[in-house]
Amino acid sequence: MTDSNSDVPNFRTYEDGEPIPPVDPEDVKQVWKLIPPWRPGNDQQSACSPGANVTAVTRRSNMIGTLKIYKLLTPWQHGEELDDAVFRIAATFPIQTYKQWGYMMPGDEKFGFDPNAFVQRLIDETGIPHVWERIATKVPEGTRAFGFSSIAGPDVDPDKKARHEARQLLWMIWERCCFLAPLVKDNAETSATLFADLVMENIDLLRQVEDIFKKTEGGGRLEVLMELERKAQEWRP
Repeated sequence: MTDSNSDVPNFRTYEDGEPIPPVDPEDVKQVWKLIPPWRPGNDQQSACSPGANVTAVTRRSNMIGTLKIYKLLTPWQHGEELDDAVFRIAATFPIQTYKQWGYMMPGDEKFGFDPNAFVQRLIDETGIPHVWERIATKVPEGTRAFGFSSIAGPDVDPDKKARHEARQLLWMIWERCCFLAPLVKDNAETSATLFADLVMENIDLLRQVEDIFKKTEGGGRLEVLMELERKAQEWRP
């Protein structure tokens, strides 16, 4: 723990499903002003009061960032400023750590908190009405969610771009679905070798993924993704 006489930051790691403890609303507000708090050079510890749980404050500040991205705070936002009620609620609102997968499957937690309940609490406490489109807190059945860096630019070869994206997607599915992935995650060479073997054995399926990324509509994507999952789950070296 950090106290007022210590320069050691009060950071800690939370396990999957572990609740994030309440914090001082003023700490959340000060860290929020860093916008975003994870930007290099931002000093969350200095923004917080002495002895504050910096990890918890930052997580709760990030929660506000998520709500803002989904445009759920409009009635309580004035330019770049937010009403104090936002920080007050964010300081104590139920939030927990959750496993953040690069490739998300049905039932996966998307936020670690309920954004709809957060907005409803804002309405109840401030008396300000708001109508919003409810946000799904888990990945719904029949869908998949994933994100990765892509090759951008006017002169990018579309075939090269599709290969790049397909390879990243298959890697995320390998990490999520293959029973060997967690066993070799700390051995880069072994992981790369096993992944390369998986690619070679499923090259035709990978080509289908590339073709999907070349299309604007992406028809048939779910079926191909589910087949990739099955192949990764059943694959043996």
